[in-house]
Amino acid sequence: MRIQPAEPAFDSDGTPYSPAYGDVYHSADSGPGQARHVFVGGNDLPRRWAGARVFTILETGFGLGLNFLATWREWRADPARCERLHFVSIEKHPFARDALKTLHLRYVEFAPFAEQLQLAWPLLVAGLHRLHFEDERLTLTLAFGDVLELMPRLRLYADAIYLDGFAPRCNPEMWSSQLMQGLARLARPGTTIATYSSAGMVRQGLEAAGFTLEKCPGFGRKRDMLRGSFAPRWPPRRSREQAPEPTRRHAIVIGAGLAGAAISERLARRGWQIDLIERRAPPAAQTPGMHAGVFHPHISRDDCILSRAARNGFLYAVARWLALEQAGQALAWARCGVLQLAGDSQRAQRMTAAIAALGYPPDYAQYVERAAAETLAGCRLRGGGWWFSGAGWMRPLGLIAAQLAAAGSALTPHFGIGVHAIVRSGGEWQALAADGAPIATAPVLVLANSNDTTRLATIAQRLNNIRGQITYLPADILTAPRVVLTGSGYVLPAAGGVVVTGSTYDHDNDDPALQVQSHEANLVRLAQLLPDAQLALDASKLDGAVGFRCVAPDRMPLVGAMPDVDAARAHKADLSGAHLTDLPRCPGLYCASAYASRGLAWAALAGELLASLIEGEPLPLEGDLADALDPGRFVLRQARHAKL
Repeated sequence: MRIQPAEPAFDSDGTPYSPAYGDVYHSADSGPGQARHVFVGGNDLPRRWAGARVFTILETGFGLGLNFLATWREWRADPARCERLHFVSIEKHPFARDALKTLHLRYVEFAPFAEQLQLAWPLLVAGLHRLHFEDERLTLTLAFGDVLELMPRLRLYADAIYLDGFAPRCNPEMWSSQLMQGLARLARPGTTIATYSSAGMVRQGLEAAGFTLEKCPGFGRKRDMLRGSFAPRWPPRRSREQAPEPTRRHAIVIGAGLAGAAISERLARRGWQIDLIERRAPPAAQTPGMHAGVFHPHISRDDCILSRAARNGFLYAVARWLALEQAGQALAWARCGVLQLAGDSQRAQRMTAAIAALGYPPDYAQYVERAAAETLAGCRLRGGGWWFSGAGWMRPLGLIAAQLAAAGSALTPHFGIGVHAIVRSGGEWQALAADGAPIATAPVLVLANSNDTTRLATIAQRLNNIRGQITYLPADILTAPRVVLTGSGYVLPAAGGVVVTGSTYDHDNDDPALQVQSHEANLVRLAQLLPDAQLALDASKLDGAVGFRCVAPDRMPLVGAMPDVDAARAHKADLSGAHLTDLPRCPGLYCASAYASRGLAWAALAGELLASLIEGEPLPLEGDLADALDPGRFVLRQARHAKL
């Protein structure tokens, strides 16, 4: 979906106004006053969040963010506040950062909070954007897009609802019966709701959806408002049951690569203790020649599932890495920009058409012609391509070390120990060594061990193990680009006297040693990217690195609760028309694997997704995207086709 930003405007009284909808953003009497009276007070906050571990607020219509800022201020001032506050808000026409900054100057009481919001404000692209504040005890999840499209895709249970938006006569879809039913799906008995509108259609729609309401004094010139709670006359049908809360906040994570490190850091931030088990020894100190990976978005003309999910992953990863640096962790990376070259004229036409159709802001993605591409790269190229200015390269070992350091004392590492098996007994998981001795015991276990995942627990699907070799070249033998170039392969800017180029994609090859033919293939790819890099080198004398990608058949990661395949097979007759919510699961067992070539882009989001699933928090991405990553998807497909 193309996001059309809102433009700042004011009515005759000087109140922020939307020409598109013909209505003001808040009461002419006071925006902050309306936020406190109608939404904070109307939901009986802060009393209702007092002492809670996690409290979730859902809002329709972020606008200027005044309801969020007022809630933040109340939460910050409350000594009995909940441990973690989630605020999820949908906005079809968000303001750009500079516009928001200008508008916020009018509300001096919110200045310290508004400044933090402006600094964290995301790019205006469709989907969910998760922002963390207050040492991550306060999380804002912004959902950019149409409310009727996004509401069914949200995965959360709200404790309080702010029903906001332009007046029903100006924006009827924000008050439709369809939206009210969507709110009911995300509510649970006792969930409160408040809105400034007391219109009959609003009351009727909410009551039909299961809310009980009362009129009460409105704010300023508004005589009445509505407040109430969700009290359905029938048991609500839940589309997805919440996982039972673990008996203690302790997890085993198997695998200390990109996946396991990110998950460990995300759980540690929520107060969990983690036993991290890795069969290999701790990685040696990083050297300039160590492997560096590329991170950038994925684009498709139809904005497919992969493109949407990878967009979430890319944006969240960059935000997390910046936060790690701000917290004092050292990373070896560069947001130098990535040029994904077209390669030929037909591909160039498709790339140009995709950008035109999707309408991305230039600071996310744009198409650049050859001359502009050469200026960016600082070298001769064969054509133009997609330019991702916020993308670049990262050394994974440094990122892993930073995440494990950030987990601090919450982490107990077990390096150099292989897990022979996992068993569940007495409501807890055990990771067992080859001699049968337990390495660690916890109620939650996360498999983050790449291709080794399916040795310990099945998903009824084989994962592919695809070899990849990269080549290290001395920087003084070629003119390296100033940015990352990708296409048939990739080449990075020189760093530490080394240029990294690659990578092969070798099926049916499990050789961990460097191969001459792979170096030769990488040199061919390099010449396709850099026409001046026709290097006459002895490939047998080149250095490099070999890794193995774990790839699922549909090339999407596996992130989520593990299916109980034996139970599914025992009840396969009942699963022919089933959904993912109907699949039996292994309690407390989760998976994060099959990142293929996009480990840097997937790992942070996958860690946040798993932590949110385990903690019962709102998910950081849309439900259909979470389903596309669900490890149970292969079991479900087989059951539907009677092949389980």
